[in-house]
Amino acid sequence: MLRAIKIRLYPNKQQEIYISKLLGCYREVYNLSLNYKMEQYTLSGITANMKSIGNEFHNNWTKNEEFYYLNEHNTKVMKQAIINMLDSYKRFFVNGSGFPKFKSKHDNRQSCRFPSEAISKRNDYCSNRLTLISQLKDVKFKCSDEYKKYLNKYKKNIRSASLSKTKSGNYYLSILIDGDINRVLPKPKNDYIGIDLGVKNFIITSENQIFENLKIKRNNEKKLKKLNQSLSRKHKDSSNKNKARIKLAKFHEKLNNKKENYLHQVSNQLLNENQVIVMEDLNVSGMLKNHQLAKSIQELSLYHFKEMLIYKAKWYGRQVVEIDRFYPSSKLCSCCGYKNNELTLKDREWTCPECKTHHDRDLNAAINIKNEEMKLYNNKIPTRCGKLTPLESSGYTLDELGKENLLINFL
Repeated sequence: MLRAIKIRLYPNKQQEIYISKLLGCYREVYNLSLNYKMEQYTLSGITANMKSIGNEFHNNWTKNEEFYYLNEHNTKVMKQAIINMLDSYKRFFVNGSGFPKFKSKHDNRQSCRFPSEAISKRNDYCSNRLTLISQLKDVKFKCSDEYKKYLNKYKKNIRSASLSKTKSGNYYLSILIDGDINRVLPKPKNDYIGIDLGVKNFIITSENQIFENLKIKRNNEKKLKKLNQSLSRKHKDSSNKNKARIKLAKFHEKLNNKKENYLHQVSNQLLNENQVIVMEDLNVSGMLKNHQLAKSIQELSLYHFKEMLIYKAKWYGRQVVEIDRFYPSSKLCSCCGYKNNELTLKDREWTCPECKTHHDRDLNAAINIKNEEMKLYNNKIPTRCGKLTPLESSGYTLDELGKENLLINFL
């Protein structure tokens, strides 16, 4: 199973200079290959592939006096820029993502990728130093002891490594490894649980467990405003402006790290305690069009949290199930099924006129989400005797499906 291990690098001055040059050349090759592909299609209608762009790289760009600096770096690393450009082209046509853009040295994040052939297999990660290529030897790094043991155990299975420099000037290396997940989760307390994601509280479960919305950025708006004002007052291209830019970037990075840590804590706790987690298929891009709530929704990172739950569920043998986004979970009474069409976003509590049950809006929605999945599951498996159900005919039980790391989505 593929897993990425992210470690922080502490290069010396010479290594920092080389990394800056490497990132600049990587960016240059990406832009040259993108420009070449666009020109070939415009002039002759030909779609340039890896072979043709690679020939252009070897025969023209590296031999051109204007781009002499490309010869100073590892060819295998430079060719990864071409592969990245072709991947972005493919995503544009297949997934409908944005058309590839030219990279700028002013981008927030600079990165390059090392293929497995360009990474030394003799690294001893317990020594806190690693070697990537001949120009980057004995680079100091830090990570947890658990990550060091994992890197040493599966270092022969390293697929690639992505070197990145953040806007605050920190260096990171994300190493992609094909290895086993050693962690085994405890026996779950609940077979099924429904979760409702909201703005007031980040998550409320069908068991009335509440995970608060930390409001990390909103609680630090005054300091962010002060740092932005300080940056705007500095003279352009001055050293003081650069210092103010780095200070602001470091504060943003600190807030993002706090949020990322909180998301990991919440996702780990949900997966530890529950076998199947049921949630709504949220249309986050549509929700952001509500200008009154867009800032709060963006701060929550709902899509990122969902992706985090899904990949961790695959690792640990749990399931994440999504129900239809148009299911009126908040408007339905979880006791009698009455639908309250007059419910608005301002109404945090309401009483069912049919059965007189008083509901907390979010808790009621979480219970309805869980009940809806149970109803769909029972409809998929109408009987446990006689005729084989779809699940039984496949040869798997629910627990076995978890062990096989399959993501169940009945919709």
